[in-house]
Amino acid sequence: MSHGVYNQNLRLQASGVAKALPLWETAVQRAALDGGTEPVVLADYGCSQGGNSLLPMEVAIRTLRRRAPNDRPISVFHVDQPLNDFNCLSDVLSSHPSRYSLNQPNVFTNMIGKSFYEQVLPANSVHLGWSSYAAIWLSRVRR
Repeated sequence: MSHGVYNQNLRLQASGVAKALPLWETAVQRAALDGGTEPVVLADYGCSQGGNSLLPMEVAIRTLRRRAPNDRPISVFHVDQPLNDFNCLSDVLSSHPSRYSLNQPNVFTNMIGKSFYEQVLPANSVHLGWSSYAAIWLSRVRR
């Protein structure tokens, strides 16, 4: 889907995201963080056009900021298939009134056009991973 069609039809997905947010916030509170200065890395697997990503990433960043100082960078990687509408995603991430980076220091957004069935980020570099609905496409879990 392109031209924001997916984002215009998120009611069902948004209700599922809302139910998962308390569990997500607990996971963020419990995530292992060292006391270093390297970026905290969040991965948003199967981000589509970004509509399902804004609130979970905002919750994660707000929760992380209680644990990590404002000068510690947070990098958010939005991952989806190469044919995803990354123009729409970019527009959402840069101009949506509810974008998670608004008024947040040292928060960096990134987009990766690659299937999350493959390794998309270096081993042991992701602190937390979120998937709104993309996990339903998994046929098996690899370890």
